[in-house]
Amino acid sequence: MINGKAIKNQRKKLHISQKELAKNITTQGTISALERNSTTPSSEILAKILERLSLSLDDVLVANVKTSNQNILNTADRQFMSYHFEDALATLKKIKKIADLDQQMHFTFLKTTATMWVKENYDDAIFGYNKILQKSTDNSNIHSILAICELGVTYDVKGEPDKSAFYFEQLPTLLKKIDTDKNIFWYLMLLDNLSKYYSNIKKYRECLAVLNKAIAFAQKHNTPLFIDSFYFLYALLFENNTGLGTKGHSPIF
Repeated sequence: MINGKAIKNQRKKLHISQKELAKNITTQGTISALERNSTTPSSEILAKILERLSLSLDDVLVANVKTSNQNILNTADRQFMSYHFEDALATLKKIKKIADLDQQMHFTFLKTTATMWVKENYDDAIFGYNKILQKSTDNSNIHSILAICELGVTYDVKGEPDKSAFYFEQLPTLLKKIDTDKNIFWYLMLLDNLSKYYSNIKKYRECLAVLNKAIAFAQKHNTPLFIDSFYFLYALLFENNTGLGTKGHSPIF
């Protein structure tokens, strides 16, 4: 889409009338319609108009809002994954009005979680995660699954184990619905939180099973994400005499 306002502003800046701009290129009516965003001329005519105004195509192209928002969300994802939560929040401020439901959930998850860890406001976080679940129409959506996990985390931090358990106990089933190859970081983050939950409630065999799955998955994808956390918890299980023994349970190297 062409930004007619940009063309109009440049024309006025150069003190050129619509008639003068149109001369030997097109009609004045076309220029008028273009500036009102009522028409898009052929590429040949547009190129001549831009040349006369000393503009490039990039100067007048209107970015697709959905694509622009996705690029911003991708940047915020990378900052979030590096635990740069304040940077992620600053990036999210660039988001324009979101019409796409999946992007709304994506935005709400990032903003809610980053804000929770920066401000330690857990009640607001619970509200944010429940907003995601109310919007969700697909229980395999990665952001609805992440919201369920983070509700478990949040209630655990608040010292409400029964509520925390309600959400964590949903995760094993939900994990099977994830497209893991497209969500490597998030999948490993979910496994990391689930393994810690099992360890905290002394379900050591379940914890070990999750750790084995996580380490195997990380090795398959040749990623170091969360690997230190997995091995650290692995070591704690055996160091603290959890009754697992060692036979058949050595970590995957």
